[in-house]
Amino acid sequence: MMAGRISSLKVLLVFLGLLCAVSTQVEARRIRWNGNWAFGCDFYNRDLKNERMPGEQCGGACARTHRCTHFAWTRYNGGTCWMKFGSVTKSDAFSTGDNTMVCGVV
Repeated sequence: MMAGRISSLKVLLVFLGLLCAVSTQVEARRIRWNGNWAFGCDFYNRDLKNERMPGEQCGGACARTHRCTHFAWTRYNGGTCWMKFGSVTKSDAFSTGDNTMVCGVV
């Protein structure tokens, strides 16, 4: 009667294999912070404004902008700084897998 049924052991082994695969992917995408900024990351939502500029100017632009607390820079439109607002920490950032992007906190 076992034909067509999946044993509990097989289910567990498949689950553990998937868990290891997911864990490996998360590890590979861990954000490596350089002080208050990092490559390959972003923050969800909370956009205050955006401006076209080189990536190296984005953090300073955020610091000079009222209410800007964090930022992300992308290559969109030749280089866009997405200034964001609200209380965040570095742990709120997510990995994008795109190392041309930059994010940071002010």
